[in-house]
Amino acid sequence: MISMYFRLFLLSTLFFFISSCSYVTDKSSQNIARYGESFLSNEDFLSQMQGFEKEDSLLRANTVINNWAIEKILIERAKLNLDENKIQNIESLVAEYRSNMLSEAYIEALVNSSIDLEVDSIEIQSLYENNKGLFVLNDDIFKLVYIELPLDFYDTYLVRSKIKRFKRDDQNFLDSISFRFKGFSLNKDKWIAKNELLQKFPFFTNYSYRSLKNYNFFQFKDSLSLYLIKVTESANNGDISPMDYVLPTLEYMSLNKRKKDLILKIKTDILSDALSNNKLEIY
Repeated sequence: MISMYFRLFLLSTLFFFISSCSYVTDKSSQNIARYGESFLSNEDFLSQMQGFEKEDSLLRANTVINNWAIEKILIERAKLNLDENKIQNIESLVAEYRSNMLSEAYIEALVNSSIDLEVDSIEIQSLYENNKGLFVLNDDIFKLVYIELPLDFYDTYLVRSKIKRFKRDDQNFLDSISFRFKGFSLNKDKWIAKNELLQKFPFFTNYSYRSLKNYNFFQFKDSLSLYLIKVTESANNGDISPMDYVLPTLEYMSLNKRKKDLILKIKTDILSDALSNNKLEIY
């Protein structure tokens, strides 16, 4: 009986889609399908049809209706055939999950509306000092600047001397003529890990890499370019990470700590309010 109903419905749906090339629009009917006392409403059906191309709509309509019917049939048969204790256990888990979701959503809304997102430099420093053991480097890291010059660049000596010294006036000068470079980065405050360095400059060998670490300067020439690389700061694998390298992690730790403290305060306050208002009694 049910399968015949769905065949007739899908045939009529097919005719409707072919003739109108659009989704169901008959607002006089509130339901699309029925199984027992359960109904698939027009609204729920249309919500699951959003975003599908018209050429896919017939297949999607069939899938939506079939999946809805299968779910209703399985639930009905589960209630008839499963052990009552198992059903009650499932319903308890569902109720507990719903309660947890509502509680967490409410707490999250309270936290988001009142938490202080401003970075506290003193707190960040304290977190770093008290957790240095968490910030041991597993790779060499560098702050460096580099310039890639064409081989026919006629001020190579001047550029090399400026980048090797790299004081404020040197940086300003190099920035002013950077339009003549093939490539460059003059940001001396950005950390780069060894693996990233070797990907960016694949010409480094073990020897040249040690040279860069020992002398904080390296130049390399291939058939197309001259590369000038100046290390302004470095830290080695196994060292404690510089604070500015792990600053994003420290900021996350700070925010997470504030959230935990605020959640604890919220829970304490609502419990106190419930007790003072006599809504909660503990026997």
